Amino acid sequence: MTSIAQQIPIAAPAAEVTPAVRPAERSSRIHVVDGARGAAIILVMLLHFSMYGHGLKPSGLFIDRLFYRLTEASGVGVDLFLVVSGFLITGILYDTKQTKGYFRNFYARRVLRIFPLYYFALLLFLVVLPWLRPDHSGLQTLTRDGPWYWTYLINVKIARDGWPAFGVLGHFWSLALQEQFYLVWPLFVLAFNRRQLQIACIAAMAGAFAFRVLLALKGNTTAAFVLAPARVDAMALGAFIALTARGPLGLQPLLRLAKVAVPISSIALLIIFIVRKGFTEYDPVALTAGHSFVAIYFGAVLVLALAQTQRTMMVRLLESRILRFFGKYSYGMYVFHHPILFFKQGILPLTVIPTIYGSQLPRQLAYTLAGTAVSLALGMASWHLLEKQFLQLKNLFPYFRPRLGGESRTLARGQVLVPASGVEPVAGD
Repeated sequence: MTSIAQQIPIAAPAAEVTPAVRPAERSSRIHVVDGARGAAIILVMLLHFSMYGHGLKPSGLFIDRLFYRLTEASGVGVDLFLVVSGFLITGILYDTKQTKGYFRNFYARRVLRIFPLYYFALLLFLVVLPWLRPDHSGLQTLTRDGPWYWTYLINVKIARDGWPAFGVLGHFWSLALQEQFYLVWPLFVLAFNRRQLQIACIAAMAGAFAFRVLLALKGNTTAAFVLAPARVDAMALGAFIALTARGPLGLQPLLRLAKVAVPISSIALLIIFIVRKGFTEYDPVALTAGHSFVAIYFGAVLVLALAQTQRTMMVRLLESRILRFFGKYSYGMYVFHHPILFFKQGILPLTVIPTIYGSQLPRQLAYTLAGTAVSLALGMASWHLLEKQFLQLKNLFPYFRPRLGGESRTLARGQVLVPASGVEPVAGD
C-alpha cells in the first residue's frame, strides 16, 4: 500500500515538454489512479481474508480449490500499489526538481502523509497493547522486534530471519520497502536528466529480476519477496511511465507498446498459473518471472487508462465511484486489516451459515465481506480522525509558488493545464 499524490500533472512545467494527454482529450484522469488504488486494496483483502483468520477447512471440490488459488494470486495487489507509487512519486519529484526546497517539501509532505498513521499503529501494537496484555506472548514478541518497525527495516528483518511468529504487523514489509524507495529516489531524480533516469529505471527493472533469480536459486525466497532491491522493478516501471509522460511525445510511444504488453503479459501469467497450479509467493517461477509480468501488466493497464482518448470499459471501471471510494481509504485499510486476522478469530459464527454441496464458499464470502467492512470502517475512521488532520499541514510545504505578477491557478484533480504567463503550475500529493 502506498501513500500517493492527490493531484498529478501529466506534463512537466518545462517549456520543451508537451502534455502526455492534451486537456481536450482527457477529463479527471486522476480518477483512474484513485480507482487503481481501490482495486489494489480489494485484491489484498481477498488474499488475506481468504487465507487467514477464519479457521475454515476448504472442501476438495473443484470450485473451492479454484477459488482459493485465485484469491492466493490476488497478492499481486501489492504490485499494483508499487507501480502506482512509482508513477506518482516520480512525477512529483521530476516536476519539482528545479524548485526551492525540493528535498524539504518532498520529505515533509511524505512525513505528513505516511508517518502519523504508521507510528500511531506502532504505538498501539508495540506499546499500548503489550502494556495492557503483558501475558500475551505474541505481543511481547512483537515488542522485541520493535526497532525494526520503528526504523522501517522490518522487510530486512523478515528477509534475514523469516516471517514473525506473531505476524500482526508482518504486512508492514511493503510499507518499509516503499519508504526505502522514497528515501533514495529523490537523490537520483535531482542528479540526472529525464533520459538518464529512464535508463536507470530500465537497469533497476532488470536488476530486480536478476536479484530475485539469484535469491531464489539460493533458496531464500522470502528475501526475494520482501527486499527492496528485489521488488523495485514495479516502482521503477511506474517511474519510467511518469518520465515518458513528460517527454516530447507524452505517453504515445508507450501506448503502442501497452496494447501489445497487456495480452502478452496476460497470456504469460495464465500459463504460469496453469502450469504451476496457482500463483504463490514462494513458487520460484511466480516469484521471478511472474512478478515481472505482473508489473508489466499493471504498467500497461495504467498507460492505456491514462493515454487512450476513448472511455473504454477499463477506464470506466477504474473511474467507478466504488473503486475510488476504496482507494481513498486504502492506506488505513491496509494498515488495520491484517491485525483483524489475529484478534477477531471466532467472533463471527461462520458455522451457522450452511455449506452448499459441501462447499465452504458461502462461509468464506461472509467472512471476507465482514472483514472488509470492518477494515473499511477502520480506514474511514483513520482518514477522518487522523490522516486528514495532518494532511492539512501540507499547505506549509507547497511544491510550487506563483510568481509575482502572475495569477494563481490551481491544477484540478487529474487535469492537465498549460500555465498562464508568469504562473507556475500547482502540483500536490
